[in-house]
Amino acid sequence: MISEDIALDKLIADIDEQIEVLGAIAGDSSILIEQFRILQECRDALVNQNLNIQRLSELIDEENHPDFTTILEANQDVKND
Repeated sequence: MISEDIALDKLIADIDEQIEVLGAIAGDSSILIEQFRILQECRDALVNQNLNIQRLSELIDEENHPDFTTILEANQDVKND
């Protein structure tokens, strides 16, 4: 999961850079302002999704739900057949 966090951090950093550049050059351009808004929404969605994933992973604790991995393995076996 560490490599996924690094990739997400890199993606968010790239979006932040694009937001900064668009903010500097957008001026009165409606197209650039819309792109700026969309990038901000994407960034917020990625951050929120990551927080939700972290919360869910805390809820799904194998020690509290020992049969969880068995259920997942059974579902994977059914899909592979």
